[in-house]
Amino acid sequence: AVKQLWGDGDHMAEIDDMVAEEKAIHGEKAKGVCDLFRDKAVRWQLITLFLVSSCMQLIGVNVVYSYAYDVFIEAGIPSAQTHYVSLGIGIMEILSTVLCGFLIDRAGRKTLLWKSYTVLALALALLTVTLSLQDSFSWVPYCSVALIFIFIMSFGIGPAGVLCPLPTEIFIQSYRPAAYVFNGFTNWIQLFILGLLFPFIVMLLGPFCFLIFIAVLVISAVLIYLFLPETKGKSTSEITEEFKARQYKKKRHQPVEKNTAEEKT
Repeated sequence: AVKQLWGDGDHMAEIDDMVAEEKAIHGEKAKGVCDLFRDKAVRWQLITLFLVSSCMQLIGVNVVYSYAYDVFIEAGIPSAQTHYVSLGIGIMEILSTVLCGFLIDRAGRKTLLWKSYTVLALALALLTVTLSLQDSFSWVPYCSVALIFIFIMSFGIGPAGVLCPLPTEIFIQSYRPAAYVFNGFTNWIQLFILGLLFPFIVMLLGPFCFLIFIAVLVISAVLIYLFLPETKGKSTSEITEEFKARQYKKKRHQPVEKNTAEEKT
């Protein structure tokens, strides 16, 4: 089956990972979503998945799409030709996703995420400035168009490409179905809430509504840089052990601190 999928070659490393994971789960059946919430052993994986999937919706990509039409009109693009620009955005999304496929195993998931979030935050910050000044100078709307394309490309290279395989990489086999259910529910419910609140946010803040999403991007970039382990070149068992080490780190330090205090006494 592996040869049919990947062709002829030495795939023993992948097979060894599958065997090791099978031994680790001890024949456990697929867990439900309730089990996912109750099991403290996967608490950090759940928090990580929630952080990344939440940022997927709360970074403002749908807001950028909402502003795109007005920005293109302000840049002097005739309304009859805006569909060509929309086609260009779609092509940019495809190219960025393909590029992510080449980069994800070279740069690593963690690196792609926090660096793309940083670029997205900078693009939104500059877009806030250009949208505020688009009536002041004739060349500013063109800068807004360029920033929209940069934002969409960074989104495709980073979160859009990395989030799909993430539940498979950080959860063992018995928890993956529940992780995908949780991930899908989180994405859709947050998209629903954002769709309800976004018109009121724009009404109150105008182009400065991006400041909320910039804060989300900066916080997410910092948290991912500090807490998300790199999954590149590691088996699921190794990644699980890294999460366990982080979870029980404080518990391991407590006896050492206690013994030190007793020795001093």
